[in-house]
Amino acid sequence: MISEPLRKIWRISMGDPYFETTTVQHLKSVVPDSDQFRFRCTGCGNCCRGPGSVYFSDEDMQNIQSFLGLNRTRFAALKQRLIQARENGYHVHRTGGACYFLDQDNRCAIYPVRPLQCSSFPFWPSTFASRAELEEVADDCPGTLSKAGEAHSLLQVARRVNRTRREFIAKQTNQNKLFMI
Repeated sequence: MISEPLRKIWRISMGDPYFETTTVQHLKSVVPDSDQFRFRCTGCGNCCRGPGSVYFSDEDMQNIQSFLGLNRTRFAALKQRLIQARENGYHVHRTGGACYFLDQDNRCAIYPVRPLQCSSFPFWPSTFASRAELEEVADDCPGTLSKAGEAHSLLQVARRVNRTRREFIAKQTNQNKLFMI
């Protein structure tokens, strides 16, 4: 049986796109227009609908409590409704439908303090792991690969994806059992 640290090294060495640094060269094989990636949020709310999981760090939870102005009792009640699990330092909100914080107008009720996963979409390692992954995201998100979207150079995309990866990993408490968005 392979230990988890060795398994991680093996995944990286075998080109696991979730843990490997995203390069411009890799993006050229993923992005249909290999000079740039276009994206503009349309406010459709599709990225906030399930099924799926949203990962909140301890810092995110504190920011939400402060932003919503909740005392400890009300915040504890919110956490009880919101969080279904705890994984490697993250509070996990699992939903088969819409995120708890998505309102009827497809707006995020905690937008200024939304977690990294939400604020970095679609610049996730999983989105740019392969052309198929990117096309799957584009099927759900009308702003991804949109001709009306803002043009991002592949270098900008690589930097944003790598920053998301670093920040998401940094908040995990067990570096031997990493997972990725």
